[in-house]
Amino acid sequence: GLSMAGGAKPVLVRAVGPGLAAFGVGGAMPDPELALFGDSQLIAGNNDWGGGTDLAAAFAAVGAFGLSPGSLDAAIFGPVEGGRTAQVSGPIGGVVLVEAYDAGTGDLPRLVNVSARNRIGPAGDLLIAGFTLTGDAAKTILIRAIGPTLTAFGVPGALVDPKVEVYSGTDKVAENDDWPSSLAATFGSVGAFGLNPGGKDAALVLTLAPGGYTVQVSGVGGASGETLIELYEVPAP
Repeated sequence: GLSMAGGAKPVLVRAVGPGLAAFGVGGAMPDPELALFGDSQLIAGNNDWGGGTDLAAAFAAVGAFGLSPGSLDAAIFGPVEGGRTAQVSGPIGGVVLVEAYDAGTGDLPRLVNVSARNRIGPAGDLLIAGFTLTGDAAKTILIRAIGPTLTAFGVPGALVDPKVEVYSGTDKVAENDDWPSSLAATFGSVGAFGLNPGGKDAALVLTLAPGGYTVQVSGVGGASGETLIELYEVPAP
């Protein structure tokens, strides 16, 4: 999921499966298909990105790694306003990288929220999110890993106790297991749904310098289940 605040702005969304082989990732999804929804309406879809020059130029403009022209990876490029949901499927399962890039210029409109939901499993089967902050000043980010609260939205098999860890390169910046109640006001300020006080969902707020970061979500004790990871830009007071 992603949210654009302040109007419409071009966004590049990709589902990379075969392209992961160049990075030594095993078990990649061989043929991902990408669908972009606004509410329940299909806005755009792509199966094989096709090697077109416009898309290739969009990859380069946002700093995304290139894809082979004949690969079965998927990509969509176009304007986004408000909330959108990207869904990835394929005839055969596997590891897939889903990416969303703000491809426009200026600070308004701006991408203010991204999220992803998937099933976490044992033995290192994590839910991993990466994000990049640009500019010349630090930004405050709310990061959440939602497990138990997903049951309130009718999601079966939710992870009972998620743990979130944030990395800059190989250095761990911060971590959280059970969210502190002091963050409830921050949830409201960014439009995030509330969490049960004393619950096992995880959340933290960090002020981070520009650069690239990785968020890893795992199940405490190696538990499995459906998990939602969310990243919100927290506006300055």
